[in-house]
Amino acid sequence: RLLLLLAALYSGVSSSIVLQKMYGRITSPDFPNAYPNHKERIWNITVPKGYSVRIYFTHFNLELSYLCEYDYVKLSSGGKTLATLCGQDSTDTEEAPGNKTYVSTDSTLMVVFRSDYSNEKPFTGFEAFYAAEDINECKQLFDGEPLCNHHCHNYVGGYYCSCRVGYTLHENKRTCTAQCQNQVFTQRTGEMASPDYPAPYPPLSTCSYSIQVEEGFLITLEFVETFNVETHPEMLCPYDVLMVSFLLSFQIKTPKKQFGPFCGKTLPAKIETWTNVVNITFITDVSGAHTGWKMKYTAVGLPCPSPEAPPHGHIAPVQAQYAVGDRYALSCDIGYVLLENENVVMSFVAECRKNASWSKATAKCIIVDCGQPEDIDSGAVTYLTGPEETTYSAEIQYQCEAPFYTMKANSNGKYICSDDGFWKNTKGEITLPVCEPVCGTRSSGAVERIYGGRRARPGEFPWQVMLITEQGGLGGGSLLYDKWVLTAAHIVAEQRNPSALKIKLGILNRHSAHYEEAQAEKIFIHEGYKNDLVHFNNDIALIKLEHKVPISTTIMPICLPGKEGRFQLKANDTVTVSGWGKTETRSSSAALLYTELIVINQKECTDAYANKSYNGHLLLVTENMLCAGAEGGGRDACQGDSGGPLVAVDAHTRKWFISGIVSWALDCAVAGQYGVYTRVTNYLSWIESTITNNS
Repeated sequence: RLLLLLAALYSGVSSSIVLQKMYGRITSPDFPNAYPNHKERIWNITVPKGYSVRIYFTHFNLELSYLCEYDYVKLSSGGKTLATLCGQDSTDTEEAPGNKTYVSTDSTLMVVFRSDYSNEKPFTGFEAFYAAEDINECKQLFDGEPLCNHHCHNYVGGYYCSCRVGYTLHENKRTCTAQCQNQVFTQRTGEMASPDYPAPYPPLSTCSYSIQVEEGFLITLEFVETFNVETHPEMLCPYDVLMVSFLLSFQIKTPKKQFGPFCGKTLPAKIETWTNVVNITFITDVSGAHTGWKMKYTAVGLPCPSPEAPPHGHIAPVQAQYAVGDRYALSCDIGYVLLENENVVMSFVAECRKNASWSKATAKCIIVDCGQPEDIDSGAVTYLTGPEETTYSAEIQYQCEAPFYTMKANSNGKYICSDDGFWKNTKGEITLPVCEPVCGTRSSGAVERIYGGRRARPGEFPWQVMLITEQGGLGGGSLLYDKWVLTAAHIVAEQRNPSALKIKLGILNRHSAHYEEAQAEKIFIHEGYKNDLVHFNNDIALIKLEHKVPISTTIMPICLPGKEGRFQLKANDTVTVSGWGKTETRSSSAALLYTELIVINQKECTDAYANKSYNGHLLLVTENMLCAGAEGGGRDACQGDSGGPLVAVDAHTRKWFISGIVSWALDCAVAGQYGVYTRVTNYLSWIESTITNNS
């Protein structure tokens, strides 16, 4: 009854005030005067959501009572009492605000002032100020956990959450879930783990992994280190769960097969999947702090039969076992080549296929065969190793037809079948040897004169060539090698049609029917020659024959001079000239005649023709010319001998070489006037380049 009476009494003096401003001031009734007895007043302060209410007292003077039973100010927020205040100063059992500031737990604060029925003395009450203050939600907890999984961002009136890279904010706007879907592994070995392993994995995540290797490989899974996935003592993996699923390979076409669910703290056993594609799913719920799992996988291919190297063959790499995708290469010993499907191949590689068979049959190693050696002109080949032996390391010997041909000095004619299938000489070159006609060799005989000289006998001047121009002119030439004729430019300068030039070899009597005839393919006249029959500088030409001429005792080439000093003729050196030109009777000789002359000093020759002219033009002896004759005259070349050879003997080799070409003279065999010849040593480069560039 007393409680009901008191409640009735208070109901008459209680009042409630609603405050919604962002700040304000509240005081006890009648402040700063003494507050009345028997009074209750309530202030309900409300600010916008996302804010709290901060309140502090600038004056506080209430009656002190044990545990503040009589007069007090009570602060409440969110259904909880923040403080009950009385007195002026705090004691062991009572609290006065002093300089303390109080903050609501949410956007509301209720302030209750209450006084009892009497006071022994007057108390002036309190004065307080409040203001709305932004709540730092990021410092608050939700069910004992931070509001945000990863990053919390506070702003005035609210907050928001964000996630680390690799995570997505859940629809609850607080939880970060891992972005771990559709991860594909294609390497033959690897590892995977729950997100953040070995730290606790994130909640509310669904991770999917797929191991996909080539067909023919079988995947094995092995859990390593620690395994800690949330479980339940009575139910099978109701919270977080790890599943492994796949289709069996080869001929076993069963529905999807699964291993799991896995949870708890025991490492699962190794899993042999017998397939090349495995799918793994990991699902987590909203709670828990477990470290998760880590897994390694390997994919081993089905083995192919070990390959065997053929005779003279080598396999690389050599392995104890060859699985799907492995390859081996086959090589052969030096001198052997790869034969695949009856074809020689440069390389051979086989691959182990997904059906555990090799992509192709092993090739063979067969010995290199260089084949029949090529024939050479005017030569033959001899097999040194064995009759018709043409395989690797076999040896052959080329030989030229003696005594008329000899091998060029840069080859000894010996060739070996090389490992690349080519016949090569001792220098490692595939160039065939060349048989050149023997030059500068002749039958011995007495030397007499053309002009008053004697007939040549067979084989004495085998290099002598007779030229008859299309105008009917008679001239001479010299055989070089077996396809070229050296002559004077003025002989062939008017020859428009090379094939109309008659070329006779191996002939002594120019009326004889017994000779070798050749056809001119092209005529090369020195570019410095002036065809005016007065200036005979550069009076030199080459005739290329259509075909090689047969070499014999009566047809042999003359040697070209070398570049050594001994081939530079000096005054009084002996030379020989031959031809069918005019004799003492002033008529052309029917027989090939020859005579011996001496080289005339260059100055003496130049002086002999000084101030002499022909057809009104001064005659000029140049450094490209040399003179030869005899003391007192009587021996000389003459008209019809032009283009023929002036030859000398090389004292070292005893071979004849051409030193000059019959060019011009003012008269024949006149004392003090000499025959003038083109100096061949000045034209060696031109001769060599012309022949080389047109062979």
